[in-house]
Amino acid sequence: MATPITVGERIVLHLAQYSKHLNDFDAPFEVSQDGIGEALRISRAHAAIELKKLKEAGAVNERIAHIRAGPVKRKVYFLTEAGETKARNLKDFASRQGIELSPLLDLKKCKGEDLWAQLNPDSRALMAKAAVFRKPFKRAALPQSTVSLLPEDKDGMAEMPEALRASIPALLAPNALREAHSFAADYWLEEGDYVERLHHLLQANRGLEAQMLLSTRGSQMAGSAGPELLSSLKEMGDALPRYAREVRRIKGQAALRNADILFGSQVAQEMMLTGDPEEAIDGLELRGRVLLLEGKAQPALDDLLEVRKTKPSPLLDCDIAQCHGLLGKRDEALQTIESIGRRGSIGDPDVLEEVYSRKGQVLVSIGRYQDAIANFSKALGLARPGDKREIFRSMASCYERLGMEDKAREYSRKALRI
Repeated sequence: MATPITVGERIVLHLAQYSKHLNDFDAPFEVSQDGIGEALRISRAHAAIELKKLKEAGAVNERIAHIRAGPVKRKVYFLTEAGETKARNLKDFASRQGIELSPLLDLKKCKGEDLWAQLNPDSRALMAKAAVFRKPFKRAALPQSTVSLLPEDKDGMAEMPEALRASIPALLAPNALREAHSFAADYWLEEGDYVERLHHLLQANRGLEAQMLLSTRGSQMAGSAGPELLSSLKEMGDALPRYAREVRRIKGQAALRNADILFGSQVAQEMMLTGDPEEAIDGLELRGRVLLLEGKAQPALDDLLEVRKTKPSPLLDCDIAQCHGLLGKRDEALQTIESIGRRGSIGDPDVLEEVYSRKGQVLVSIGRYQDAIANFSKALGLARPGDKREIFRSMASCYERLGMEDKAREYSRKALRI
């Protein structure tokens, strides 16, 4: 940002916005050291150093005050008469020089076009990279700049305001935008966030690497697939033959996890029409599970029973039992889940957790709430990583149906805390 306005002068201009609160009992957060640092994208320590200089120069007064909605008192800062004069002189200087002050004061209040017009080429390159990140990232990953441009927390993490994340990419040339996404894709590789890496690979037109990522990390990603992953998978074009089957499998898993019936049905149809007998069975299984999501228990049961003839599995039996339960066939549902292998015969602990969880859902569907809680508890007892909110919500519902209101509230709170 080509401007002669120093950090100390930015603090003066920032505080000038809050002079009307000088005599308020509760001071705004923005006049505390933390508030000044957050607004101007500098560290709290940097703010303290600059404020000390301004106090010594007679431009700023310091006092202790309550912060609005805060539990404790803090040091707050307001301009002296000399400080107010300095602020007016700075504004006049900026006006004569054609300097836009708003980008210097609070990034959250900047419009993308206005900020962009004030940036030099190096700062534009930095902001372009920052603007494509959807999640907080390490500020140190980007080059340093002579003027603080990015909000940075005490852990060194930066995050662009949402309005700028929406507007700045639209100002970039196509090549610059792809370069920014490519940078972010490589950053998330180092951080091990493969969902974010996939998003940026696709935006950078690095489709082959996106397919390779799904072939090696797809199962790990699909295990906790949220709407972000599903959105990226929907954007993918046709995959190369060597990766196509795995890509379709991951798409199907993500569709099921996000209850996207339309997309799941489309993927199942693609799988069944590939001409590969094994993938056709996988497609039939996916279609059956999508039908189960729709509540179409009988056609789902028909598909899943057909799959079991050639590809039996404990999870498939859980879905078959769920179909029986929805159809009111309590005995068949119980017989099916009781036939599922015991703990010792299921070697994969992730599969075992899913089996217990699904058995619990089956038991809920037929009104066996105590038995359902026992299975949900076994699932939690395996202490596997991952999102447990659905299990907690199911347990809360069971306890509520049993009239155990304290336990119901306990598990509802657990679901909310995650």
